Amino acid sequence: MSADKKISCVVAAWLLAAAMASFAEAAPVDDKVTPWPTDEGIPVNQWYMRTTDADGTKLRHYIAEYGAATKPENTVIVLHGGWGAEHSYLVPAIRPLADRYRFVLYDQRGSLRTPADSEDISFAALVEDLDQLRQRLGLEKVTLMAHSMGNHLAYGYLRAHPDRVAGLVLVGAVTPDRFGVDEPVFLHDVWPSFSQADLKVIAARRSKWEADFNERALRIMVAEGLIPADWAKEHPPGTDPDFKSIYKWTDQQTTMAWRIQFTAVNTYDSRNWRQMAGGQVFYNEEVAGGVLNDPKFDEAVAGFWPALKAFKGPARVIIGTDDYVDLGPTYWPLLIKAMADARLDTIRNAGHSSWMDQPEAFTHALRTALADTTGRDK
Repeated sequence: MSADKKISCVVAAWLLAAAMASFAEAAPVDDKVTPWPTDEGIPVNQWYMRTTDADGTKLRHYIAEYGAATKPENTVIVLHGGWGAEHSYLVPAIRPLADRYRFVLYDQRGSLRTPADSEDISFAALVEDLDQLRQRLGLEKVTLMAHSMGNHLAYGYLRAHPDRVAGLVLVGAVTPDRFGVDEPVFLHDVWPSFSQADLKVIAARRSKWEADFNERALRIMVAEGLIPADWAKEHPPGTDPDFKSIYKWTDQQTTMAWRIQFTAVNTYDSRNWRQMAGGQVFYNEEVAGGVLNDPKFDEAVAGFWPALKAFKGPARVIIGTDDYVDLGPTYWPLLIKAMADARLDTIRNAGHSSWMDQPEAFTHALRTALADTTGRDK
């Protein structure tokens, strides 16, 4: 070794020793744990789950654990709707109980905070992502809380991994078949006498619901000054009025009109439209295309009802009387009778986002459902 290298090594060793001595003499670091950020007092732990598909595609999935610092043993994975929506609209639904449970919400593949190319989106991939999340959380079995189309993901997961499901809480639950079909596959099990007359009654009920929500939206737009009252009288909802023909709305007014309409679809009376979050850029329709056009999706759908019927664990359905996915409800009272351990909690005067219409009744229903499906005392 040259003299220069020997000198360099001596200097480096001296600097390292000096640094170690300085570290040892330094004042001890405050060992107080920095708290998680909070949402109205509820701690939120945000992290990313990394996955690698069979073809090598790497994704990072956004995860948000609400109540993570309070009750980590009472874990509930929450599945948002869409397909292609994102998790944040469900936070008000779970917030009142986040001091008792750890709610794990996430943006599904392709949704807002979990970007993915359209060719990487399929129903099977969404199911596998959910199982990966279960594993990363260290859970042998999981209680799933699903809303809207998220229920289809819950059914698909139950079909693929029946031994991994402890319980189901199905909110605003689409029935276990393709959404919107006239004669669902489960009818022969739960409604063998179903006839064309019954179909007409269901269609009439839906037509009335459509007329009602359009009338509500129009009434609020008039009250908010978006539409002249006299014009609204001359162009009732049944005439399919073109609002843009009245005058040019500003971007703010256009957004207001959209939010009113969106709230009218998803709630009972729509007066709380200012509280409706998300929508528009929060939604990615490519996810819906990826799932609904998946050639294996129909095969999965065919297994939804058999999986639910075979499930021996607790399943609790929470739905509003005016929820468009099953108005009345019509089908769910029959479906739960054919399931091993199922109960239905119907919330009067509530729509698809029932926690917005009847927050106290919804929280009571959810508290009971979670106690049943997680084993925690009410």
